[in-house]
Amino acid sequence: MAKEENVKKMLEIVDKAWGITPSTIIYTDDYVYVLFPLDDSKERWQEVSFTMPEGSIETRELTVKEALIYLMEEITKGLPNYVELPIVTEIEDLDVVKEKVKGILQR
Repeated sequence: MAKEENVKKMLEIVDKAWGITPSTIIYTDDYVYVLFPLDDSKERWQEVSFTMPEGSIETRELTVKEALIYLMEEITKGLPNYVELPIVTEIEDLDVVKEKVKGILQR
């Protein structure tokens, strides 16, 4: 997939995840990580990782058990090297994430 297509897809995913509870959106200078349920039963989950500046995107569908395991792994192994807690909790944070994703097209 071309970088432009990945950016468009990731922006759609971030917007979708923001509208679903519970969901997790984590961002750093290097990547954006999103995890959200795919159905009302919350038995199927979507995990998405968007890497910057490459603009690569990886998605996979998980069971609820796998989603919890991978989220714990992300928090315990992926985030300890970052000083700030980059979890989206406010709409302003969501705007920052979207600008980061769009920004890779400027490079």
